[in-house]
Amino acid sequence: MKRLAALAVVLAASAFPQKDLPPEFPPEIAPPGFTHRDVLRLDPTHYRKDLENDHARVLRLNLKADESVPIHDANDGLFVCLRECHLRLTDPAGRVQDVHLEAGQTRWIGAGARSEKNLSTKPLEILFIEWKPRPSA
Repeated sequence: MKRLAALAVVLAASAFPQKDLPPEFPPEIAPPGFTHRDVLRLDPTHYRKDLENDHARVLRLNLKADESVPIHDANDGLFVCLRECHLRLTDPAGRVQDVHLEAGQTRWIGAGARSEKNLSTKPLEILFIEWKPRPSA
């Protein structure tokens, strides 16, 4: 499976040109008490890390029917659906984006805070190839 994750990173990197992304908050204007809500710390039951390097990390999401992941921060990335996926993404303001993909399909997902919920009656499995922002010079 690690080979599949590594292949997915290589294919995605060649399909989507990288762009320089600013850090989420420059240190001088970060809100007091702000900390990045890493999904691996918030929900290790549903998310696990398959691969990480300087440019990306590959996360595996497994959700049973009607299970959800709490709000967390995510970078730009690519969802690779390993089983049929019917997923609801909800941001802190309550805006909803439903994603329905067949096994093997992919979808680019923009950065931001979100929760995720399996809307299907079946378990879902997704690889999330998350791009890391380039450090500012």
